[in-house]
Amino acid sequence: MILVLDASPLITLARIGSLGLLHQLADQIVIPDAVYVESVSQARGRPGSIEIAQADWIIRRQVENQARVMRLRTRVGLGEAEAIVLAQQIHAHAVVLDDATARQVAEQEGCPVVGLLGLLVDGKRRGLLSTVKPLLDAMREAGFFVGEELYTAILRQVGEESPH
Repeated sequence: MILVLDASPLITLARIGSLGLLHQLADQIVIPDAVYVESVSQARGRPGSIEIAQADWIIRRQVENQARVMRLRTRVGLGEAEAIVLAQQIHAHAVVLDDATARQVAEQEGCPVVGLLGLLVDGKRRGLLSTVKPLLDAMREAGFFVGEELYTAILRQVGEESPH
């Protein structure tokens, strides 16, 4: 499986020490140049940037169709636009985006989309994660927004809901 990532899911996993999960979930993790710049070059000194830079299994690729990137830039950020176009360029199984607008744009462009929380659910289903709750909690502590309803729904989906 090939996944193309935007900066937000990449940075979030790096911040909570779970970047390696991506390596377990997919055969190839690919990021466009703009995502590398956003998550490593511009993020020097911030939590997660060193881990991303040192992950030699993350493949950095240049986006060929810059005209399409610029067309998408009217609706989403540069990293998101490049991730969507790159996912199509290399025929990725999915682009990993968490921003609602970016997800909508990717779907309109015919690109399969998954969010970071979907990756966690997939990891649990495939037996790569024994529990999701500690990761969800760490993500929330690191500033990743997960509303209470979604938090409960994810835990219910993976069989970790708390008894009432």
